[in-house]
Amino acid sequence: MIPISPRLLCCASMIQGDFVCDIGTDHAYLPAYLITGGRCSQVIATDVKQGPLESAKGTLRRYHAEKQVQLILSDGFQKVRNKGITDVIIAGMGGETIRGILSDKSADFIKTRAVNLILQPMTKAEVLRQWLSSNGFAVKKETAVKDTHIYTVMQAVYTGQAAPFCDAQCYYGMLKRSDPLTKIYISGVQDRLHTKAHGLDEAGAEADAAAVRKLISEINRWLNPEKGESNDRTEHL
Repeated sequence: MIPISPRLLCCASMIQGDFVCDIGTDHAYLPAYLITGGRCSQVIATDVKQGPLESAKGTLRRYHAEKQVQLILSDGFQKVRNKGITDVIIAGMGGETIRGILSDKSADFIKTRAVNLILQPMTKAEVLRQWLSSNGFAVKKETAVKDTHIYTVMQAVYTGQAAPFCDAQCYYGMLKRSDPLTKIYISGVQDRLHTKAHGLDEAGAEADAAAVRKLISEINRWLNPEKGESNDRTEHL
């Protein structure tokens, strides 16, 4: 049995096509899972370091998936021949790092072919959501998933039509507030924002602290609309 985490299983569930590019593959458990499970017929798996790729070779041999998976030493898409790629998975990185990979010129093919993007930020998901919504990407679906922590997995596609999220929506995106895991995820978000506001208070930045607390209130109104009319752009029931 391939040791694949719940967050990577969630990524796998969002695949739509037959040719996947896994950026930052690490030990290549996800590509091995996709091939052996018949989820796709070929995978390009990249990593920025040679060490993980050596481990990945062992994984692919162990699960007899080496013929269908091409391993490439690459920073993002820079060394990737992108012809035919239908889906891209970028998981296990910070939101700022994912943003950097997608904004690089080597990622332009994603826009011209409407590639299905599956993104799983470990941190700074709000930064990634803000960039996507402001740069012509539509977040079609988002799911909270329980692993060692509660993470989010989002599915996006380039439409060319920028529709920037409001400040609050950058923190909840397209999550379904009816999902119990969403409530846990948002609770963690609000805890971090409360900590930030407290730090700003201690630094004497009272106006900035007040702005953060206003943001917390807006997120809470989205999560609990029965306690007040939400002024957010969408509801995501």
